[in-house]
Amino acid sequence: MTPEPADVCTTTWRYADRACCCAAQPAVVAVLPAGNGRPAETDLLLCGHHYRASKATLAATGATILDVRGGELAGDDWPGDSR
Repeated sequence: MTPEPADVCTTTWRYADRACCCAAQPAVVAVLPAGNGRPAETDLLLCGHHYRASKATLAATGATILDVRGGELAGDDWPGDSR
């Protein structure tokens, strides 16, 4: 097994036309830390709906939330609507 590089690569998912969870465009990228059988960080592209539904779980896992350009987001500072 070869570990993934430590740096987050934004060039691939920045241009993704659909999220990992559904056919919608990604609104954020959740970078899940290594652990529980994951030897490296894992990028998860989420649409706005699935991000809002998963915010508490993502926070509990220590995930880093990025906008689709690679900028780190904090709290409710994300590019979706307020619904």
